[in-house]
Amino acid sequence: MTTEPHTPALVEALREVAAATDRLPDAAGTETRALARRVHTRIVRDLLPRLSSDAPLLLVAVAGPNNVGKSTLFNTLVGANLSPARAEGGLTQQCLAAATPETASGPGREALSARYEVVLVPPGARAPVTEPGPPGRLFLTSTPTLPPGLVLVDTPDFDSVVRQNRLRSEALLLTVDVLVFVVSRHTYQNAALVDVVREAVGRGRPWVVVYNEAPELETVRAHLDKLAADVGAPPFARYRSPHDPEVEAGRRRLSVQAVDGGPGLGELLGDPERGASLRTRARAAALRDAGAELRELATQVRALASEPERLRTRLRHGLAEVGARAALRAVPADVLLEAFRDELDARSPVNRWIRRPFRGLAAALGAVGRKLRSSFSPSQPEALEATAGAATDAALRDGVRQLVESLGPELGAWRGDPGTREALGEALGLRTLAALQAPGPLVEDASLREDRAQLLARCRELVRSHLPGGFQEGAIQALATLVYSVPASAAAVVTVATGGIGHDAVVWVGTLLTTPLLERFVDLLGSGVRGEVVRTWSEQHGGSLGRALEARLFGALLQRLDSQVTAAETAAAAFSRAADQLEGGDA
Repeated sequence: MTTEPHTPALVEALREVAAATDRLPDAAGTETRALARRVHTRIVRDLLPRLSSDAPLLLVAVAGPNNVGKSTLFNTLVGANLSPARAEGGLTQQCLAAATPETASGPGREALSARYEVVLVPPGARAPVTEPGPPGRLFLTSTPTLPPGLVLVDTPDFDSVVRQNRLRSEALLLTVDVLVFVVSRHTYQNAALVDVVREAVGRGRPWVVVYNEAPELETVRAHLDKLAADVGAPPFARYRSPHDPEVEAGRRRLSVQAVDGGPGLGELLGDPERGASLRTRARAAALRDAGAELRELATQVRALASEPERLRTRLRHGLAEVGARAALRAVPADVLLEAFRDELDARSPVNRWIRRPFRGLAAALGAVGRKLRSSFSPSQPEALEATAGAATDAALRDGVRQLVESLGPELGAWRGDPGTREALGEALGLRTLAALQAPGPLVEDASLREDRAQLLARCRELVRSHLPGGFQEGAIQALATLVYSVPASAAAVVTVATGGIGHDAVVWVGTLLTTPLLERFVDLLGSGVRGEVVRTWSEQHGGSLGRALEARLFGALLQRLDSQVTAAETAAAAFSRAADQLEGGDA
């Protein structure tokens, strides 16, 4: 172990993660919250006291299933009838600890108080351990018969039918240095007992096993070998207590005998040198236990983000698709025309100077040619723009209706918190339907100017990369000169409903005179450029429309989903970082 150099940072990290276990996301279920409470107990009652105190205490808990003789063993080791022990069993409902008067006061008591709610038992009084109490409470009595530094604890049955008894036992089993498990011929291979032992000692926490009411020695060894194999970690000492009716009647102490030779159980636990080694092993195991549980907690908490993440991804993807389809109803062809002109002007200063008069011509055509254009096309640019805006709005409304209908099953399938279910119901219900039927635009097209600027930059890149050079330069520049005669204001809108850019030249300009000219312009660029312009506008402006729909109709729901995902991911990351630090400290 080389934890000392890292202790201050590790202590601070553990305090933070202990607080985080009390702030789980709302969607956390019973299993996750139970694991979080266990992690919190392990940190607050075990790790922090271990890392913050150097009191030479050895905490030993006597544990086991109902009516197996735990309290009888406790009284035997203490040398006094401090814990109730009768044949019916199940009497101990709270934890009772015994230690020397010196250990039960001063630094020893302070160290215990950092782990438990310590209640001192006056000399000669009996602790009310047969009455219910909160997990974490520890009645502490003093006795001169135990070795200095040894704190022996009697615990409730961990297989009790009373849930609170199990919680009290579990709260203490997480925090001690050594576990003394008491088994019998009826319980040594019980699956529930094996699971408890494995969970408590599987990562290296020291433990001892005492086989009560034991048969002959060879049978005891075979049974305890089977228990060790099932647990996956052997005890560092094994003892047996032969069946004795006098013990069962309460007239005699247990006779605790070493199965494999060696010191008696009291001598083993009271040896200071061995006690220091056991504390070191227990500390290392506690770090590993906490690290493993933090990783499991991180996994479970991270999983809480999956459902809100899936729902928000589906909703935002659906809104983006609605916006993209609506944006295709009005692609601004004048941006491509402007990019074409700007790029050709940049390629030839001479031609740019020659084309200056055509700028005035284009302006004049834009000012006085409306009557002429109306004779060829009944739709004016202003009317086209209004029609395009209405088409975009209609596409948005239709798309939202279809999206709401497709999301309907999500309400019944939601397995998260009730608050999100309510927000989902509101987003898919009357409020959204009322907004779809309300007069006026469904959303404000506030991003149009910025999206047009981004499209212009993209169109210039496309024109720059696709226009030929060399021999054809002169023809292209001549064509550009004619294109300058086209009023840009007349090319404000392209509706792809009639076939897309190229087929919409008459819509761009509104006159038959310039339709062949713009068809030549479009053909010159090629269908790949036309498709890229449409795709770019669909993504850019469609994304803006989708975000506007989100803010108008689904803002509250998506904010809640975003908050849930962030909370789960943040908490999971904190638990994972703490696990990393624990593993780094357990060298």
